[in-house]
Amino acid sequence: MLNSYSQEFKEASIGLLLNIIYKIDSKDSEKYYKFFQKELNITPLEFEEIKEVKEFAQAHQIKIEDEIKIIRESLNHKQHQIMKFLMMLNRCIIIDGCDFESYQKFEEVRDSFLSRL
Repeated sequence: MLNSYSQEFKEASIGLLLNIIYKIDSKDSEKYYKFFQKELNITPLEFEEIKEVKEFAQAHQIKIEDEIKIIRESLNHKQHQIMKFLMMLNRCIIIDGCDFESYQKFEEVRDSFLSRL
């Protein structure tokens, strides 16, 4: 679906995931990699590099609004593409098992996107 987008878009997408799902351990890492490989056409090395960068960003409390802005711009602010992206992100949250805290964070991200449509 979204595999033709830039590295910046891929990083922002995975960054949002890492902000929603607070901890991805090594056993969970494989299922998320497979998901993003299918959706964003990333390599294992790209996934590991992005995780490292985003873990640093989380530790230093970099705003997710910056990632949302990158995604919105990459999708040319097109409502249909943004909705497809949110559906993809929601599917990924379901992979996580939908714990309450993660789903609340997803709703905040979703609402941030929707407030600008």
